[in-house]
Amino acid sequence: MKDEFARFHPMVNFIFYAVVLGITMFQMQIGLVLISVCSALVYYFCLKGMEGMPYLFVIGCIFLLSSLINPLFSHKGATLLFYLFTGNPVTLESIVYGIVSAAIISGMLLWFSTFHQIMGMERMLGAVGKAFPHIALLITMILRFIPKYTKHQREVAVINKTDGSSWKDRIRQGSKTFSITATWALENSVYTADSMKARGFGAAKRTGYSNYKIEGRDVLAILWIVALAAGVLWMLRRECLFTYYYPYIVYKESIPAYVLYTLLCMTPVGIHVGEEIRWHRLKSKI
Repeated sequence: MKDEFARFHPMVNFIFYAVVLGITMFQMQIGLVLISVCSALVYYFCLKGMEGMPYLFVIGCIFLLSSLINPLFSHKGATLLFYLFTGNPVTLESIVYGIVSAAIISGMLLWFSTFHQIMGMERMLGAVGKAFPHIALLITMILRFIPKYTKHQREVAVINKTDGSSWKDRIRQGSKTFSITATWALENSVYTADSMKARGFGAAKRTGYSNYKIEGRDVLAILWIVALAAGVLWMLRRECLFTYYYPYIVYKESIPAYVLYTLLCMTPVGIHVGEEIRWHRLKSKI
């Protein structure tokens, strides 16, 4: 069964991810980071199941690597643990800071993965097409141009392929292929611009059509997301919760903020689980 959160209006999905990703990126309060990562992990399993394990393995490797980088290169902090073989100190604060930073990176990758699952290009353009028509057009043209450019580059490479096996021959062949493909790309952009001008692009205000209509539940979902996000941001601004890492780790927790942020991050999971329960109930009555 398709994820129910993906059936909402694209603007609902866009606002949710913009809010969650923004809060995840621009603060380092340990509790909020942990909630974000755990929620992204749960939602990822709801969408992918066990098929997503290879991607989780990659994220795990990135997490370990990112966690090690900070204590190796940053030696700030007052709680000394030991010295490296290079003589540089390793502190508790730098280790914790590295782990939290790695958790943020991992959470971002998980959220972007779920974003890719539910927001195809059509839904993305449906979310921003009317509000930002030029940006939507630019994205469409770029996504159309990339496969055309790649295909043309491969065709030119096959035609220009020589029997030379030395590195000089390969460099000469690659340079020639790049020159031909770049020239084709520039000519194609000129033809596209002339075609758009001939069709009246920019002569008047552009109209748009969208298959997506905002329903009552979409409005309620937007109000829910905005209200929860506003509550969390207000508490962060009032310093109801924070984490400082240097020179000592100092933190302050706020249970209401944790509850609000958990409700926000788990919104897609709650919608998904609720629809699953409703589906099984209806199925049992057949």
